[in-house]
Amino acid sequence: MNTSILISFIVISISLGLIVYLFISLSKRGDELQKHIKDKSVIQTFYFTIFYLVIIAIPKMLYVDIIKGDKFGLNPFAILALISVSFLLSLMINKKKYGV
Repeated sequence: MNTSILISFIVISISLGLIVYLFISLSKRGDELQKHIKDKSVIQTFYFTIFYLVIIAIPKMLYVDIIKGDKFGLNPFAILALISVSFLLSLMINKKKYGV
């Protein structure tokens, strides 16, 4: 198995475990605050993902494909790991920010 896929799988597993733990700890609080924290975290993660794809990944793909003439593809496991870590960090920051 490719090393980057294995590392990405480990990062995704750890992130998902911590996200589930945070969701469980959030469920003990009020419904409106819990929903607000989740919604804000999802929106921030979406912005981060769009920023990553538009500003970093797509120009890099175009550069490699057009200028160098090579093939460049995105590793879906690495992107999923990056998204899960960004969601985890966003959830942790928002949870601390709103005092939960």
